[in-house]
Amino acid sequence: MSKENTNKIEIRDGKRYFEDAWMEKKGDLYVMHLKGSPYEIGYQHGMLMSEEIKQGAVEFYADPIMGGRKSRSPLIWLIRQYLNKKVYNPIKKAQTAELLEQLKGIADGSGISYKTIFKANHHTAVTMVMTPVLIKKYLKNFNKMGIKVGGCSTFVATKEATSNGKTIVGRNTDYGGIEHWPKFQTVSFVEPEEGLKYVQIGTAGIIMWAPGMNEKGIVVCAHYMIYDDIMPNGLSIAAFTDEILRKAEKLDDALNILNNNPRGVSGGFVITDGNKKDAFAAEVSTGKATIRRMENNRVIMTNMAVSEEKRQIDFVSRFNLNEGCPGRYRRLMHLIDENYGNIDANKAAEFMGDHVRFTTGSERCAYGIVAVDDNVNSMVFSPEELRLWIAAGPAPVCNNPYIGFDFKEEINGNQSKISPEILEGYQFENLKKRIGMQKFNQAYIIHEANPSQVNEMIHLIKEAIEQDPEEVIYYQMVAKLLLHEGNYNEAINFVENALNLKQSLNEKAHNRLLLGILYDLKGDREKALEYYKEIRVLTKREVRDPWFKVNAMIDTFAQVYIKKPFTKKNLKDRSVLIDFSQGSGIE
Repeated sequence: MSKENTNKIEIRDGKRYFEDAWMEKKGDLYVMHLKGSPYEIGYQHGMLMSEEIKQGAVEFYADPIMGGRKSRSPLIWLIRQYLNKKVYNPIKKAQTAELLEQLKGIADGSGISYKTIFKANHHTAVTMVMTPVLIKKYLKNFNKMGIKVGGCSTFVATKEATSNGKTIVGRNTDYGGIEHWPKFQTVSFVEPEEGLKYVQIGTAGIIMWAPGMNEKGIVVCAHYMIYDDIMPNGLSIAAFTDEILRKAEKLDDALNILNNNPRGVSGGFVITDGNKKDAFAAEVSTGKATIRRMENNRVIMTNMAVSEEKRQIDFVSRFNLNEGCPGRYRRLMHLIDENYGNIDANKAAEFMGDHVRFTTGSERCAYGIVAVDDNVNSMVFSPEELRLWIAAGPAPVCNNPYIGFDFKEEINGNQSKISPEILEGYQFENLKKRIGMQKFNQAYIIHEANPSQVNEMIHLIKEAIEQDPEEVIYYQMVAKLLLHEGNYNEAINFVENALNLKQSLNEKAHNRLLLGILYDLKGDREKALEYYKEIRVLTKREVRDPWFKVNAMIDTFAQVYIKKPFTKKNLKDRSVLIDFSQGSGIE
């Protein structure tokens, strides 16, 4: 904190005060109380959290290419200039004055540049805008591009579905930056100069993907998707969330905000009205917001379109690009239906921390589960009572206790009196799996900070396997790391061991792809072709649920490498990319 800022901050009773705003720690959460104009709200945020903003997630999210790591590469410089022109500048011109003023306030208060704060709060705009362009350009050549798919999950249950007939909302935000985001997670109780009071959950300097609830019991949860219908010259996720929290008193207000503003979004929102016991899921693209209403007193959203209209332009749905999206959807549906009539806040916390993979029915710890390893925030809302519980601690955050807040008490500056004070959430059947997951996440953190530390990552993932020898993703990830080191025989041993584990159809296909690649690199073309051709057989297999066909990318890779062997020149292909956020890259 600069000397100038320090002189303006007062410390009393363990709390930081700046004029009428203040902040206190509650467990691992930074709880802020902010009020005033958008700029003043942002400035208070920046002042109260200046050191945390500098040490936290902002630099990481502001740089989608290098994650804040230094680079002198002319190519990286050119890419950044291109993104400024094609993504950031058009987006900035389209945002509301209120959002831009709040971000400017955060920048001025913290001493971080406005450009950095803006980019950090529009991190996924790059992939939202650019991924469809790349897919259309290289539709027959998937292997030359990266495809990022989010891992967020939201459910709403109400009326007969819950234990007391009241509405319950569960929300997970799953994202990279797994060390940065949870370290300085914020809960902001906000009294805007104009508009409704609200609470929003983010991290120091970041209000992107920050779920929230306003004083009228309207809850907003946003999701990232990949639609073939996205232009940057519209309101962003952050702007829509801010507009709805400040202005929506009922669902129709939120619907009007989504319909009557330009949409620079490739994603979705779950909007809940606790007072009316109602909610909808809006699958939002530049062209239209497609609305899904509640069915049987419940609605669910992950990171794929469910409506038939949007599935036509949703790349995940069209090409089965990510088993985790339908898997989390189906698993949450199963949990709600299995517990129908008994769902309360405790059950919701269990749901959000759930580790059972839908396609295998087994307890898993990385990818394809509700509680993915890179979960950065998780919460439960009871909007009729204006209560919420927020998980706090290291990723996956949803496997830590949830701390309770009473909105009315907090907005009036009082300590929350809420029962239960803590939600314990999901309990592992096998505690060794949690230890293994912690080892895997240590490797994940190393990869985000310095991907050249390969030996350290391999060592940690091998330790994860010792704790959890049933997790297929661990074997695939260590095999890819070994592959890039040229250690093909050891990599083959890991993948062959994975083949013997309980796994989904996609995992079976992925393991065969890795073995084909490894045998190609060893010069055993006959063995490589054998595995590539087995993928073609798996791709044609009839599946009970069409949402779980073999990922089209895996099949495309197999076809490419059948025609032309995989060589060291292919080491930049997506098929062997080290990507902890997608399990092992292309599930």
